[in-house]
Amino acid sequence: MPVMKKTATSGEIYAAMRRELVALARGLSTAEAALAVPHSPAWSISDVVAHVVGISLDLIEGNLDGLGSDAWTEAQVSSRADRSLEEVCVEWEQMDDRIDVFMANDPFFAVRAGADLVTHVHDVLGALGRSDQGLEVSGRDGPGVRMALERYGPSFCERAAAAGLGVVRVDAGEQVWQSGDGVPVIELRGSAFELLRAFSGRRSVAQVRSMDWSGDPTPYVPVVSPYGMPDSDIGG
Repeated sequence: MPVMKKTATSGEIYAAMRRELVALARGLSTAEAALAVPHSPAWSISDVVAHVVGISLDLIEGNLDGLGSDAWTEAQVSSRADRSLEEVCVEWEQMDDRIDVFMANDPFFAVRAGADLVTHVHDVLGALGRSDQGLEVSGRDGPGVRMALERYGPSFCERAAAAGLGVVRVDAGEQVWQSGDGVPVIELRGSAFELLRAFSGRRSVAQVRSMDWSGDPTPYVPVVSPYGMPDSDIGG
């Protein structure tokens, strides 16, 4: 598994997480690769890997029309539907040098793509019923989660401010944000992993409400995730 230096760039973190997911994917049986992944649009584990590989190719080839849309992501999956999981992993590896150069030159997209990648790594682990043991970079306490929260934490604060809500402070220990100036009217505290899962739509309304809020979270719950929230509680 990759060993990360303390001063790793966003591009280096993304590259390490890419290698971790390839190693994970290569260890799956055919039945495991076909498992449905919660929080994804009827995708299997193989489809999720196709999606993150497709993102890499779209970024380095400048295919950004409809970036993030359902049509954009579905094309990444459907265009690889006739390939095996191993073939998709090989495709990703063959892009290594080009991806690394792209991410080094555009750290904004490295963070954005990395946030998507680590989110899907944990979706896959959830589908498999596995822990993140052995995932040094993508794991719950790894730098990939912290990097992803650099995208999702401020985005939550921006949604709260846009909704006209009182100042909210997000405290993830090493990372802290708030939605405006002045004294916050409410604070949300939690681990980087739990906050990331909530902000990325991987926690139910009930789970979000039960998080460590300093006051009544009711006005803030609708803006916690830009993707909506599942009806049932989610583990992992």
